[in-house]
Amino acid sequence: MNSDPPSQSQSQSQHRTRLLVLIDALTYAGAVAAISTICAVVLGLITGGGLSRAKLVLFFVGFILLGYTTARLWPRSPSDLEDDAALSGVSGDSIPETADQTRFQALVASLPPKRWFPAPPPEDRINPAGKLFFGSLAVLLISYLMEAVFGI
Repeated sequence: MNSDPPSQSQSQSQHRTRLLVLIDALTYAGAVAAISTICAVVLGLITGGGLSRAKLVLFFVGFILLGYTTARLWPRSPSDLEDDAALSGVSGDSIPETADQTRFQALVASLPPKRWFPAPPPEDRINPAGKLFFGSLAVLLISYLMEAVFGI
């Protein structure tokens, strides 16, 4: 079984697709982290706890999001792990599981840098729960940075 090496155009196409998926996921995670941080700071200021309370809120929100996304990403049965379509978030031939966008997903699609690039192909996209997982990690990172770097 001798397979030809991928052509240069195929390789560039794969790199471009990976870059589009990365931009999509990072924009989503950044939006989740930014909105969570703004809400936590406002809540901390309103309740009189300031940035210290905001850090604590971010910590708990990050872990709640992490648990939620872990439950959403958990396979329902062992057969889900054997099916390539289930792993890629695609059901059927090439139709995404959820064709409808939420308002938050539409907001993220309008944010830079995602709005400057085309969307990745449906079969290559990270599902919303996966992107929210990265967002929860970003929220936890902000909480950690507030503690370790800024001394709050």
